[in-house]
Amino acid sequence: MKRRDSRELALKLLYSVELSDLDQIDATERYASFQKGLDPEVYEYAVKLLNWTLASYKEIQQQLKPLIKNWSMERLGKIDKALIYMACAEIGWGKQPAAVVINEVLELAKKYGDKDSAGFINGVVDAWVKMR
Repeated sequence: MKRRDSRELALKLLYSVELSDLDQIDATERYASFQKGLDPEVYEYAVKLLNWTLASYKEIQQQLKPLIKNWSMERLGKIDKALIYMACAEIGWGKQPAAVVINEVLELAKKYGDKDSAGFINGVVDAWVKMR
């Protein structure tokens, strides 16, 4: 359950970085200051996810271009985009099992995305895993 909580927190951090002028350090510090009783293990893994995602952003973007036909990354919803990048980063950098990460990301997509988010994200991340 802790990894699920970490992924949800990482999504919130990525979203706040995407929507604001905050960099990843400001976003994580600001979020931490509002969270009383936040499990340090959850927070630590969420920050790792954030850092992996931001560090591999351009690489993942290049790898995803051929997989998203007739669509541009700029047109993706911010939640969908954050979940796709986060999943790819966790699978690639974090060496986590693809099936576990995809399942967890799809649960977050159902909670935070629109009605088509989970299916779209599943298709993109699954294609990315197979391409590697």
